[in-house]
Amino acid sequence: MAGPLSVPVPQQERSRVTAERFITAALDLLRNRTFAELSVADIAAEADRSIGAFYQRFGSKDDFLEVLLTAYLERACAWAAEPRQKTSASEVLAVHLDHSFGELLANKNLWHAGLQRSAAEPGFWARFGDVGQRIAELNLAAIERSAGRSLDVNERQRLALARQVFNSVINNQIINAPGPLQLDDPKFLPELRALALRIAALD
Repeated sequence: MAGPLSVPVPQQERSRVTAERFITAALDLLRNRTFAELSVADIAAEADRSIGAFYQRFGSKDDFLEVLLTAYLERACAWAAEPRQKTSASEVLAVHLDHSFGELLANKNLWHAGLQRSAAEPGFWARFGDVGQRIAELNLAAIERSAGRSLDVNERQRLALARQVFNSVINNQIINAPGPLQLDDPKFLPELRALALRIAALD
């Protein structure tokens, strides 16, 4: 009688696992290398899969960048959906800003590649609009739960502006690295967070 290990794994499941191995491998490599420095061979070797298997699933390295960014944003979406202890609206926003900064700092080379691509393709970020919208809606819902009410139009506009300023400053640092503070400066996040909280003025 055949044991459980002899049961064939569906091709679709094997393909999904292989794709996830490539994604995990690439994200790990991008901690220390830029996307431009990575070759498909590097990614395949790290994933312990063949180069052919990569091209079968992703088509090209450029297409794979979109897969990586989608995985990154889906992870952010999952984090935003997790329930958290109820605190003030400003405290919830601060937690979200801190988490976003930490993830961007840890995945700086991936985000840098996305920013470079968007400079060459102005409509690039629109491809991630759906997941970006879900993240914004989940973040807003968490803030409104803490506030115990729905935000009015002016509050939502201030919140959107606060996030825009926060993200724009970080993006500029990642792509251009201007002074006076760098991303790894201990004062960078506290100063930027305080600015965003003042703009949002939720409490």
